[in-house]
Amino acid sequence: MSVRLLNFQRLLGMVVTMLCLLGIAAYSTMPRQEDPSFPYRAGLITVNYPGASAEALERLVLQPLSDELRQVEEVDFVQATARTGVAVFRVRLNDTIYDTDSAWDRVRQAMDSARLEFPDDVGQMVLDDRMIDIPAIILAVGGSSSVTELSDVAERLKQNLADIPGVSRIELDGDVDEQITLALDDAALYRLGISPARILDTLARRNQTTPGGFIVADGRRLSVLPNSEFTSVDAIRATPIELPDGSQVPLAAAAEVWRGPAEPRQPEAWYDGERVVLVSMIMEEGSTDAIRFGERLRERLSTVREEFAPYQIREMFFQPDKVEERLDNLAWSLVLSVIIIVAVVFTGMGIRMGILVASILPMVALISIGLYDLGGGVLHQIAVIGMVISLGILIDNAIVIVESIQGYLDDGMRRLDALKQSVRELAGPLGASTGTTIAAFMPLLLSKGGTADFTRGVPVMIMLTLSVSYLLAISAVPLLAARFLKPRKVNAREDRLVGLSRFLGSLVARRPGTLILAGAALVLFSLSLTPFMKQQFFPNADRPQVIVELYMPEGTDQQRTSQVAADLERAIRARPEAVKVHRFTGFTGPSFYYNLRREPQAPNRGRIVVATPTLEDTTGLVEWIREYVGQEMPELQVTAGILGQGPPRAAPVELRVYHANDETRARAVEQLFSALRNVEGTVDVRHDLDIGIPSIAINVDDASAARFGLNRSDVAQSLYGQSFGVVAEQYRQEDDPIPLVLRSREGTSLSLPRLLSVNIYNDQGDAVPLSAIASVETSWQSAALYQRNGTRMNTVWSNLHAGYSFSQALEGLDAALDDNPLPAGTRLEMGGDAEGSGDANNALLTTAPIGVLLLLFFLLIQFNSFRRVGIILLTVPLATVGIFPGLVLSGSPFGFQSLLGVIALVGIVVNNAIVLLDVMDRQLEQGDAIRDAVRKAVEQRTRPILLTTGTTVAGLLPLAFSSSTLWPPMAWAIISGLLASTVLTLLVVPSVCTRVIRCKVAEPENAPA
Repeated sequence: MSVRLLNFQRLLGMVVTMLCLLGIAAYSTMPRQEDPSFPYRAGLITVNYPGASAEALERLVLQPLSDELRQVEEVDFVQATARTGVAVFRVRLNDTIYDTDSAWDRVRQAMDSARLEFPDDVGQMVLDDRMIDIPAIILAVGGSSSVTELSDVAERLKQNLADIPGVSRIELDGDVDEQITLALDDAALYRLGISPARILDTLARRNQTTPGGFIVADGRRLSVLPNSEFTSVDAIRATPIELPDGSQVPLAAAAEVWRGPAEPRQPEAWYDGERVVLVSMIMEEGSTDAIRFGERLRERLSTVREEFAPYQIREMFFQPDKVEERLDNLAWSLVLSVIIIVAVVFTGMGIRMGILVASILPMVALISIGLYDLGGGVLHQIAVIGMVISLGILIDNAIVIVESIQGYLDDGMRRLDALKQSVRELAGPLGASTGTTIAAFMPLLLSKGGTADFTRGVPVMIMLTLSVSYLLAISAVPLLAARFLKPRKVNAREDRLVGLSRFLGSLVARRPGTLILAGAALVLFSLSLTPFMKQQFFPNADRPQVIVELYMPEGTDQQRTSQVAADLERAIRARPEAVKVHRFTGFTGPSFYYNLRREPQAPNRGRIVVATPTLEDTTGLVEWIREYVGQEMPELQVTAGILGQGPPRAAPVELRVYHANDETRARAVEQLFSALRNVEGTVDVRHDLDIGIPSIAINVDDASAARFGLNRSDVAQSLYGQSFGVVAEQYRQEDDPIPLVLRSREGTSLSLPRLLSVNIYNDQGDAVPLSAIASVETSWQSAALYQRNGTRMNTVWSNLHAGYSFSQALEGLDAALDDNPLPAGTRLEMGGDAEGSGDANNALLTTAPIGVLLLLFFLLIQFNSFRRVGIILLTVPLATVGIFPGLVLSGSPFGFQSLLGVIALVGIVVNNAIVLLDVMDRQLEQGDAIRDAVRKAVEQRTRPILLTTGTTVAGLLPLAFSSSTLWPPMAWAIISGLLASTVLTLLVVPSVCTRVIRCKVAEPENAPA
């Protein structure tokens, strides 16, 4: 192999150079975004059933649709909510599903099947299977008090931006639809002797698109256009209505006609106190550079902004700036890590060897980026972190190769012979050590689910860089080393590391039993610290923004929600920490961050987003908001906090409560609510039990109604028309048709006495007072009902104070339930971080056997000995000696990031043991006794192992001390675990060898047949 490499040096140099140039080109052109993209596994189904109560919706819509959806194999769960007039289904696909388009097609088929069981008057059913799309840029259009005007301007802006390269789609939020209201005067109708039905019929006949044909004059066709459609609001007012005596009056005599925003009130958006319409730009994920996309948008806005004067177009949320900031910070961390690693290598190996080893860093980085881009990779923070983690590991191969070649040169061996001997001896062990590290990350690569999708860039980049580094270490690096290294003088070989290696070697040879007992004691001590370690799934984000979720009681009108939200906004605006305040009512606004849950529209919901100068300012502001709302706004419930990391969830602590009996379930919910409020560290505890809403039951006397030629359907339609109104016709003179809505003057503001005095009209147009055929009864009904997979349930949520974990909250809850158990028959399910952590761990456990199998495969290929494999695996528990104390002392919780660190650590410490045992086996083959063999192995491998440890630790220091909330736990897990395990690997592993191994691996016995 070495001779062939020497014969093709120029070819090898050209290949490496071209691959590096590929990496440079890829880095300048590849797509960039802040975080990875997720498959479309979350969907939202909305079913409108105007006028239906929550109980009716549950019976007539929720149950049949849930039954059909549960038969779709790809569906994980269905969580449904029924409110008056609307049913909302959250549909989640299984984590194993990546062909989501086919799965959503089957969901649509289930929806079509369920619709056959719905009543005929159920309205529109819509599936949104792109819920996780995050707008890259959100623009706020303001500058007018008329939201209708702003909506038109936003629509024009949307058309101007639609052709920017990289745009997937553009959505408008906070805009309003229009309607032309025909507010009937009940007294005038009665006086004129006409009914709403006659007006509806007249409008339908008057507003028709009827062709008039054409005539031919002088050889040309002239179209005849009958004036059969409404051309203005005045034309609608002037529509003649025929009276019973044959005379006519204009519609204006019986109804007031105006054009305005659609009713009921639609969601609203406010930019720093000004009512605006939002333009959300959704970028093509995975193929578009977010930074360049932002530049193109700003360039387009600078061109068209004058056309939209005097309206203002401002950036509410601009993700490309966050992407650039995040990647720049990580790039500097990468550069700083490289500088520190190079300094460590120079210090430990000298200038000449240090340059050769350090040269592999830029080569591996560029080649890996080029290959990553060819595979369709996107440059985001997870991929960069994977490269940062691998920096210290990837030069391990180069260190060992260069050290070996230098050692042979120092012993007087010729250059070509030194190269051949080093590659021949080390290609196998280094391949095995690289393979074991790759095997350690294989479960993370193969696992499925939201957490795995979020972190997959780490194993992909680590496995890619390690593979490239190994190939370069046995090809390019030996050639460079054989060309540029020189034999060192005898006194140059004597340094402190040589003295340390000799001391450690003699210590292992003299006191193996003591070292084994000391190692076991340290492992037990480390495990005893686990109760002091906090658990956390994912930490909060490091953005200086406070997110305030607003919950008014179910049944609250949006106008009231808007008033309360505006009052809270004014109070927040008076705080010195508030730089900008954005408010959304009737919905929770656009999801400008991947972890922010997208909620369906609801009149009782709102969200306030507060930008603060620094992340530290958010803590005091969050506490103040909670205290202020608790004292000044008793009807409002809020959850205040900062943005999170990892897969989206409603709250860190989520408890789903099931019981067949509604009253018993309500008692269990109240008990859990009270218990959680008393647990240390919990805050913003809430539940979804509602006190209900009053309803007015209109009890029609069928006999009385029949005498007047009426039935219950006539009454229901008339009442609905009085409040919401009925669409009479459409005004088709605009880009989009505008509905003509026939209703009472008051609409939904109709008073109860006025409602009871309305007239019901029969087929003959006779007016019958409602009170003549019906009685009124006031009742109390549920405002909302909740189901999960077709079973009624309720939920309790809780946020956490800073420094507390979900595990601590659940431990406190368990203690409270031990003293006061839940009602018999109550079933409790954990959601939130507990569920997410469990799902992520289960996904890893499912694929862990593959990683273990690969690990054993590489080890057995290299050593062909179960004893040696067992000794190498002993390094894994030795790593815990540093992990747990390191996390406890640094105050870092054990979460998914720490688990990533543990996986990386397993690969590193196993590598150290492999190169150690490889030298030991070579000494045994030469006839050395076991103690002499392990002593020489420790002496020869102390420098490479310590250098690998030093470079890995040094490369992670920028991450450990970074301001990011996501990566320090992982960095500290690797650093502390590696520092401890390196020492123990050099001492305990060879000590165990003296007790277990006596000779080299035996050859297979050639026994007679």
